[in-house]
Amino acid sequence: MTKEPPHEDIRLDAALAEFLVRRDQGLEIDREKFLREHPDISDALRDLLEAADCIEHMAGPTLAESLGHSSSSGGAFRASSQSSSADAPFSGSTPSDGNDVTLDHKRGASQTDISLMGLPEANSTQPNLPCRFGDYVLEKILGRGGMGVVYLGRQTQLERKVAIKMIRSGCLASDDEVARFYAEARSAAKLTHRNIVTVYQCGEHQGHHFFSMDFVPGSDLSKKLAEGPLPPRLAARYVRDVARAIAYAHEVGILHRDLKPANVLIDEKDEVVVTDFGLAKLIGSETGLTATGAALGTPSYMSPEQAAGKTDEHDATTDIYSLGAILYALLVGKPPFGAESVIQTIMQVIHKPAPLVRQMRRDIHVDLETIVAKCLQKQPSRRYATANELADELDRYLEGEPIHARPQTQVRKAIHWTQGIPLIAALTGHKSVDPTNSHRWAQRAIIALLLLSPTLFFGGKYSYRWWVDRHLPTHVEIAAGNPGGMYHIVAGHLAKRFEDRIGNHPVVVMTEGSDDNLNRLLDGRVELALLQESSVSSPRISVVAPLYYETLHLLIRADRDVKSVSSLRGLRVAMGPARSGTRDAAKLILKQFDLTDSDFQSDDADYSTLELHPNVDAAFVMIKSGVPAIGNLLSSHQWKLIPIERSLEISMNEPAFRASEILPSDYPQAGFTTPIPTLATTAFLAARTDAPSRLIEVALGSLYEEDASVPGVLSGERASQWKGLPWHPAARAYFSQKFHRE
Repeated sequence: MTKEPPHEDIRLDAALAEFLVRRDQGLEIDREKFLREHPDISDALRDLLEAADCIEHMAGPTLAESLGHSSSSGGAFRASSQSSSADAPFSGSTPSDGNDVTLDHKRGASQTDISLMGLPEANSTQPNLPCRFGDYVLEKILGRGGMGVVYLGRQTQLERKVAIKMIRSGCLASDDEVARFYAEARSAAKLTHRNIVTVYQCGEHQGHHFFSMDFVPGSDLSKKLAEGPLPPRLAARYVRDVARAIAYAHEVGILHRDLKPANVLIDEKDEVVVTDFGLAKLIGSETGLTATGAALGTPSYMSPEQAAGKTDEHDATTDIYSLGAILYALLVGKPPFGAESVIQTIMQVIHKPAPLVRQMRRDIHVDLETIVAKCLQKQPSRRYATANELADELDRYLEGEPIHARPQTQVRKAIHWTQGIPLIAALTGHKSVDPTNSHRWAQRAIIALLLLSPTLFFGGKYSYRWWVDRHLPTHVEIAAGNPGGMYHIVAGHLAKRFEDRIGNHPVVVMTEGSDDNLNRLLDGRVELALLQESSVSSPRISVVAPLYYETLHLLIRADRDVKSVSSLRGLRVAMGPARSGTRDAAKLILKQFDLTDSDFQSDDADYSTLELHPNVDAAFVMIKSGVPAIGNLLSSHQWKLIPIERSLEISMNEPAFRASEILPSDYPQAGFTTPIPTLATTAFLAARTDAPSRLIEVALGSLYEEDASVPGVLSGERASQWKGLPWHPAARAYFSQKFHRE
């Protein structure tokens, strides 16, 4: 495995790259002042700068210095380094280590005024343009950086324009530079894709190593970005197409590792072309040639693992981070991270949470912000796994479909912001980079809170409880029963009234019945539930309101000679689903007649499926009297009702029941004329005892206020008459205030 460079070497490389970038941009640099900015490495940095001066001296005059002057060898016209970028064509490659690219054009001379000169010998690296170079004529410089230079050339035999890339130091190139140069050529040559530059030829001529490739007239994303942020859909389309091209490169086994706006060309058809594979690495390889200047030239688009020098961790997600940084820059107008120095920027990339797009530009759709945020995650495992996944997400955004990624929760946003507080960062093992004023004020507040914590503890606890008690949960679910059942019908009406009052629509959850509802309530999976009276037995459960009476109907097939509960022995009896309140009630009643499961065959059918169970002889049904479903069964004359004998005695033994009757008027179609003795219980709306008071108040208001009570539910006046119930405190207060009940 390649040995990682020491930290001091990385800082030297960063400082040298920063100096070269400033000089290439034409900025005036006070060298002594620059050295004083790096006091601990100033001696070594001075040696590097002097070596760079030596190379420049050996290279001869720069293009800018020779602007408008003839060469000493016969009046050849030098290319200008000050051409306008508006009409500058771009090559199929750009320098791999500079933040900006200087575009050079020849101007002001006709073809007859220009002599074709050969490339210089080893004592010079700057050719006179145009010049003959093997099968090519080099016409002008398209781009130049610290490591390479790109020419616009014409291949004479095929009569086509090409871009020709050479090592900037020419014959003076070191073995490492040559190795890196050919590695780039080999990487690009493996790729055949309409959105990736095509390499034609690679070789050496007169001591100068080169490779030729597509010449792509047009612009690039860095030039478009210089004009300001792009429209969101256009930015998304560009990055989507780049992601498709990079996905292809990954499939071939190549990581780009230097994706940035300058390396994404835009041709005359407004299509993207990816170029500059100077930092490419074979996927799965533990070694790779790293151009030092290039690696540190554009840290704003590097992934955290690149910035930290962890080459063994580079994989497809490394390029995905860079794609996210490009998309951020196109939307906002600048990359996510950028500081006054390369080192500061690298530290931000490694340690500072990525800013959110909508913090800088509010008109961006939240889905696009979510896509960018997922790409810019510090942990590679939290990013998109493949470039195709990213491209698919951008397709969904462009087509107006829901994306798969979920936006960052408010809690996670708060955690990321909190980690920027220096004190918190130190305690949690994070590094706080460039804390804002708000972070500093937060740190002061934390220190003050620590000093005042004994005083604030109890007050804060009380205030928090008050806040929770007065706020509704953001998501309310009501445990009901089977669709079509009374529980489900009442819960649906309650949810609708709930929404009409506050605009928050609760979710009605289909369940197996009362016991299932109780378990969901205890587990915190729902906020409200409909329960039979027998289920309200836990101190953690409180009554919100009694809703209606549930009457026990004992149905017998009309052709069976059964007239009492004790006659059920040996029959097949349906007692409802396993976790339903009906089954619990049936077992309690059978116990009063000394019947156990071994005395008959139990079935889990309920009243809604009896016709589908022809072998069932009898059925217990706990439901509100008069519901049409029971009336339909009785009117078919295939079923009949039988009484529950000793109902008064049973009600005294089982507090959950009270003696009741099924009246002829409840089911006129059944044809019976005298009341049928039976038992009844009460269906309650219940909540956890610690449920917020505000939730209980809204639920009760939905049941009883505005003269629009829920169908089938007891009136508030009747409900307030119940005594001895484990009321929720907010329900007790509600009934006491509204109906003057104690």
